[in-house]
This record gives sequence, structure tokens and C-alpha cells, in this order.
Amino acid sequence: MDIANSLLELVNKLWGLASKPLGYIYNLEDNVQWLRSAIGDLKDAIEDVKARVEREEEEKAAKRTRKVKNWLVKVEEFVHGVEQVLPEATQLARNKCLSRCLPRNCRSSYRLGKEVDQMLKDAKVLQTEEEKLGVLTAPLPPPRVLNLPMDETVGLDISLDKVMKWLVDEKQVGVIGLYGAGGVGKTTLMKRINEKLLRANHGFDIVIWVVVSRQVNEDGIRDATRKRLHIQDESWDRWSRDERVHQLHHDLTQKKFVLLIDDVWERLDLSKIGVPHPGLENGSKVVFTTRSESVCGLMKADKTLEVRCLTREEALKLFEENVGKSLVDCHPEIQDLARNIAEECKGLPLALITVGRAMAGKHNPAEWRDALRTLKNKPHELKGMEEDVYRILEFSYNSLSDNPTLQACFLYCCLFPEDYPIRSGELIELWIGEGVLGDTDNVYSMRDKGESLLGDLKRACLLESGLDDDEKQYVKMHDVIRDMATWIARDHGQKENKLLVIENEQDMSEEMMSKWREAEKVSLWGKRIRNINSTPPDQCFHLKTLLVRETNVGFVPRGFFDSMKARLTVLNLSNNENIESFPKEICDLIYLRYLNLSSTCINELPQEIKNLTRLRWLLLDEIEERILISIGAITSLSLNVFSKWQIDASWRTDARSLHEKEEEIVEELGCMQHLTDLSIMVSEPSSALKIFESPNLRRSIRRAHINNCEGLTRILISHSPTGNGGFPHLEVLYLYSCHSLVKVEISQGIGRAPNRACFPSLVDVHISQCGLLELSWLVHAPNLRELTVSSCRSMERIIGGEFTREELAASGLFSRLQTLVLTFLPCLTSICDQTLIFPQGVSFPIYGCHRLRKLPCDSNDARGRSFFVRAQPDWWATFEWDPTARVNFQWHGESPMEEMTYGEAARKIKDGRGIRLATIEFLPRGAERASEAEISKRDVVIK
Repeated sequence: MDIANSLLELVNKLWGLASKPLGYIYNLEDNVQWLRSAIGDLKDAIEDVKARVEREEEEKAAKRTRKVKNWLVKVEEFVHGVEQVLPEATQLARNKCLSRCLPRNCRSSYRLGKEVDQMLKDAKVLQTEEEKLGVLTAPLPPPRVLNLPMDETVGLDISLDKVMKWLVDEKQVGVIGLYGAGGVGKTTLMKRINEKLLRANHGFDIVIWVVVSRQVNEDGIRDATRKRLHIQDESWDRWSRDERVHQLHHDLTQKKFVLLIDDVWERLDLSKIGVPHPGLENGSKVVFTTRSESVCGLMKADKTLEVRCLTREEALKLFEENVGKSLVDCHPEIQDLARNIAEECKGLPLALITVGRAMAGKHNPAEWRDALRTLKNKPHELKGMEEDVYRILEFSYNSLSDNPTLQACFLYCCLFPEDYPIRSGELIELWIGEGVLGDTDNVYSMRDKGESLLGDLKRACLLESGLDDDEKQYVKMHDVIRDMATWIARDHGQKENKLLVIENEQDMSEEMMSKWREAEKVSLWGKRIRNINSTPPDQCFHLKTLLVRETNVGFVPRGFFDSMKARLTVLNLSNNENIESFPKEICDLIYLRYLNLSSTCINELPQEIKNLTRLRWLLLDEIEERILISIGAITSLSLNVFSKWQIDASWRTDARSLHEKEEEIVEELGCMQHLTDLSIMVSEPSSALKIFESPNLRRSIRRAHINNCEGLTRILISHSPTGNGGFPHLEVLYLYSCHSLVKVEISQGIGRAPNRACFPSLVDVHISQCGLLELSWLVHAPNLRELTVSSCRSMERIIGGEFTREELAASGLFSRLQTLVLTFLPCLTSICDQTLIFPQGVSFPIYGCHRLRKLPCDSNDARGRSFFVRAQPDWWATFEWDPTARVNFQWHGESPMEEMTYGEAARKIKDGRGIRLATIEFLPRGAERASEAEISKRDVVIK
């Protein structure tokens, strides 16, 4: 029994040992089928998981989790391994012996059977893991730089390079402001900056793009910033505003960032947003775009760049790109028309793109001719102009909505022709004359207000500025901005006749002049208008402003002004050189406030002018012939401004400013209580003395020209040390051809110290062909900017020796001076015996002053001020200055300037062997060598 039990136990153990291996062999065929099925299921699972992951990655900007990534790798490797094993296992399972129960090669079958069995177990594990994957993807971290869509750009490379230099190389630059008119390409430049930062790291951790727009939404800016910083919605939504600001500030402080802010309209307090101030410590940068230069100041920009319109070549290229094909293959006439159309857009990219797209697909020259005609005459009717150009540009106009006066001043500029340089002072006078700036008799405060408003319009990039040939400030409207302004002034194109600008005589026909019935403002402009043959319709009830400027009209027909009596406020007939007779119907325009007859040949003002009781401005400038003003004609007028000014008469020995009874007219002007702004040229000694003696004239005189005043020997000005009796508004003083005049003397009672209150506003003094010995009275003019002294053969010095250095310093003498011109003064030996302090960059053009060998400057002065001298070689030969002092030298009219010592410059002039003028900039002691860019800027200081 015991033996039997032991034997049974042995048999069981042996079976246990043999059954598993035998099972691998025996079950091989079934296991292969099960494994094949499991592999099919796993392949389906792989495809399903991949599809879900790829969809979430695309739609949610997410990436697959590491768990999913590892599972997919593991499963794909497993499937690959199984597919290597299955063919051999399948073959062995089919080759059996012993009545097809056992395989022929038991050893191989055992090995494969065991492997297949393990694979089945692994497959089940992988299937279980697939069921437990759960979340397949996680949100992606924000990219360092967003890839913003952008079309090909034209003409921004120089600006881009400059900004990138500030961003990358100049560590001290933290805030950069890009300003310019609407549609000029500021946003495109910002996208180019973003693209540059996308392509090259430059060490920045993150670049954030934010759009602000007209209505500032600080929460929106914060939200856009936090998304770029990958701050999750759940956390953000439960935080208070202060917590959000704190978190943004904390996260940004940890990074070196670039914040690109597009379309800023007013000061944006970055600290309230949560943005730390960029600087040397963190190396971060802020770049913003704006339509207003003022915003750059408010944002405390370290560097600013004006984004300007394209050049003519760049404009044509951008236009051609938007037409959609090369113009080279077009009809020759279309090529010429395309250039003209692109020229009309004046380099404004927004207009070029819009008009270019409108012309895409048009192959008939007639279509192009029609487009050019429309663009010139009614640009708002061209496809896309109103919605895509004017509406965008109008945002700049609407930004002025809190100042209706500023908007009115802007629209007033539409009265001037395209590309016309509008002299700033002239424009402001028109604003004042029409009452745009308010109703007040204080012309001087109104001028200041006008200058302020003009500055606002320039800083808003709605007006461009420059200097004309006479160095006078002018402003211009870009043609497309002018078209937009005209469209607004005409009630957004609904009232085409509300504002009329006429530059062709054919537009003066009876049919065309019927439009005046609806007009509020009309200007006739230019030499192409030779005749006025028609009169306006009977009822011009709305007409408030009429400008007839720079035409060839010689005669205004009878009845021309009859229909304008109801409202006409401003009448400007200036610069019509052929008009000789005063149209008497003007005297019936009882609402007239502003009348300008300057630069005409009108020779008489009729007695009836006294009917214009509302007239405040009467301008008679640059009328070369004597003009007869009847005694008593203007005394009844409540004039604030009377101007009879002339400059060129200095060269005419027979010049007379008013008429034979000049003294009586000056007497009348002195009795006009409302007169606050007087400009006048006189030639009689009694008239000249009245200007300097009459309290009313002293109070109102702004420009005085004493010309060819024979018999005038002395001008005595009584002035109280308390400031009474001065010339508060005198800005310009000309003393020409007064050969007998030997002295101008200020009598101020006790004390001789200079009194700043005598000539507080005097900025421009010209003295020529007078018998004066010196000009010491100028110590009472602390704000003098321009002084020209010429052909005064007795002049020995400019400032006499009766004042101490301390008194001169206290007076502010020449402390604002920009130019001191000294020409043909053979006796002049000194400007001033005392050393004076001149402002930076003052220039001294000197000719024919051979006895003048010194300037009242100190070669050892280390105050950091430089000055320019231009003179002939023989003058330089005797000029005394430290030969070791650093200077910049230039032969006049040649460039660039070259830095050297004065001794070297003197030798260069001596060896020059010619009569060429030499310009030298004297640098302050200890000044470092200037950069080439700085020197090139100085080249234009003296012209």
C-alpha cells in the first residue's frame, strides 16, 4: 500500500513537471490563434488612441502625456515583436507527428510555445493599461514667440534694423515707441519685429503680443498676457484683480521678456497691468505703436521712431504686389496710369494696398483712367477707400473728440490745395479770424493756443511739418489724410458742396458756381484761375469763408459779393498780384471779421470800409505801391489786428508805407482802443517817434519797420524800472536806411541795470545802413534770437562797455540767441568787451568785418556749449583763438565736417588759396570726439 502511494505521488509530481511544457507544445496552435486575435485588438487600440491624441493635439494645442507616449511605444514594439514570432509559431503548430498530436521538433515547439504564452499574458496587460490611460493629452506650454500671419512687406528694412539694434544691442533702452499716421505700416513693422524674434532667440524667454485699441481694456490686456505665461483658467478665475496683477508681475520678473503692444492711444500704466518696468536689471523690453507722438512721451519711451510713408519706388512695388501681377506685361498706357495712381496714394501703404486690390484683374486702360480720375476728384467713391481707408484713418480724427476745437482746426486745413505748404502763423491767424479758437480780443493768447493745437495735430500725425525756403515753419496734410478730412468735412461724403476747393478756371462756370448755394467754405486757388466771369447764385446763405489766393485774377466782377452778405466772416484775397482796385461791395459784408488784402496791388481803401463794424483783422502786408487810406476810414473800426508790413522795401529809397499823410494815420492807430496787434512800416521821423512814444502804440506794436527815415537822428525810449511803458508785444524791429540815426537810448530813471521788462518779446532785430555806433539798448531784450547788423559804417561795437559782466549775465543778453549776422561793418572792433554765455549751437556768419578779431567767448569754457563761425579766409587769418582747441572744420557748401585743432584748421584755410568761405564749429573744452552721425547733423546748422 505504501509502495503504491509513493508511486502515485511520484507519478503526479512527474506529471506536474511535464504538463506545463507539454501544454506549451500541445496548446501552441490555440495560443497562436488567441495571440493573433489579441494583436488585432491592440492594433485597433493603437489607431484609436492615436486618432484621439492627434485630434486633441490639433484642436486644443495640447501634447500627448508621457504615459500615452510610453504606452504607444511599448505596444508598437510589442506588436512588432509578435509579428516576428507568429510566422514560425504558426508553421510549427501545423507540423505534428504521433497521430498529429505532437510536433516533429519538440524542442523548438517548446521554446516558441513558451514565448507565445508569455506574449498572451503581455497582451492582456497592455489591454488593461489601455483601459486605464484616462486623459490622453496635456495643454502645450506657450511658444516662446507666436507665429503671426503676415504678407510680404516693402520698405521697412531700415526701420526694422534700427529697432532690432535697440532691442538686442542697447541694454539701456527699455521702452521703444513707434509712431506714425494711421495706415503707414506701424503694425506691419511690429509683425516684422515679432518675426525676427521668432527666427533668432536673442536671449529672450518669451515674446508677448497685445493689441490695445481705442478703448483700453486693462483686464483684456492682463488676460492676453497670462495666457502667454500659461496661467491656468481655474487659478485665474478665482483670483482678485490685485492677485492677478501680483502673479503677472511675479512671473514676468522671472523672465527676460519682450512685450509688443499694438495701437496705443493714451498712456498705459504698465505697473497696473502687472508688467515690471523694463531696464538693465531684467534685460526686458517694451515696444509699442501709436498714432500720437505725445503718447511716446507719456509712456516714457527711451527711443522713438517715426514710421514714415514709402518712397516712390517702394510705393509702386507695393501697389504692383496688390494688383496681383507684374505691370511690365501690361498695356503701356496701364503702366503709366499705374504709376500715377500709386503717386496719388503718396506712399501710404494702407491706400496703396486698398487701391491696388481694387485694380486687380482690370486689363482695360479705360478702367485705369476712370480709377485715376475718381481718385483725384472723388476718392471716396473708389472701391474700398471709404471702408478700408477712411474709416481706419478716421479713428485718429475721432481720438480728438474731447476737443471739438482741435477737430475744427484740423478740418480747416482742407481749404488748402494738395501738397500745399501752409505757413503755421498764417493758418493760426485764419483760425483766430474766423473765431474757431474762441471769441476774445486777446490775439496773443489765441496765437499761443493756436501753436498748442497745431502741435497736437502734428503729434497726432495728422499734419506734417517743415521749413520753407524762408526758414518759416509750415505744415502739410498728407494727400490721403486730406482726402479723408475732406470726406468728413462734407458730412462723410453726403454733402459734396459743403466745402469747395477750386483750382481750375473751368470750375468757375455758371453751372459749377451754382454749387456755392450749399457751400460753407470755398477757396479759389492757383495760377490756372485767370478770370472770374460768373457771380455766385443769389442765395449763398451758408457761406462763411472765402479764400481767393495766388490766382492770376485781375478783376472781380460787380455783384460777386452781393450774395454773401448774410454770413461771410473771413475773406482772404492775398497774393493776387493783378488785383489793383478794391471791390467796394466788400464794404457791405457787415459780418466780416477777417479781411486780408496782402500782396495785391490795391492802392486805396475807400471811406466806406468803416461800415465793417465787426471787422477785427485788417491785413495789408507786402503791398508794394503806396496805398491810400482815407483819414477817418479806420478809426471807427474795432480792429484787434492791423498790419501794413513790408520787408523788401529796405532796398527802395522812395519807399513809403502809407501815404502822404502817414503821420495822421499813425496818430489814428494810436487812438484805437481795441488795437492789440500792430505791424507797420513807416518812413517819416514823426511817425517813427510816435511808435516809440505813444503808450497805446507801445502797448500794441508787434512788428515795427523804420525805413528810409531821413532826419531821424535819435530814438529816446522812456522806461520805468518798475516795468511800465515797455513794449510787451514787440517781436520784430527793422531799422533800415536811417543814415542820420546815431543813437537809440533807453531812459529808465534812477539806475542803469538792464531791465528785462522793456523788450520782453523782442526776438528778431535787423539793422542796416544806419549811423549807429553801438546797440547797447539790446541788453533790455533778453529773448533775442536773431540779430543782423549790416552796412553800418560807423558801428564800433555791438554792446558798449558801461555794463559789468554780472549785469550782463543778469540781463540774459544773447542767452537765447541763435544767429548773429555781422556784414560790412568796417569799424567794428568788438561785439562785447565782456565774456558772454551763448546758447548751444549759436552761429556767427561774419563778412567784411576786418577789424573784428575776437569773439566774446572763452576758449577755456567747459560749459559744454559749441558755436559756429562762418567767414572768409582773410578774416580767419587775424582771428584770435587757442590753436590747441578742438574744432570741426568745413569748407562752406562741402561736407562732411572734419574734426581737428583750430591751429590745423587755420593752416588749412591759409593753404586753401581762394576766397571760399570756411565754417568752423568750436567745441567746448574737454568735449569727446563726436560721432560721424553727430558731425553730419551739424553740417546743416549754418546754411
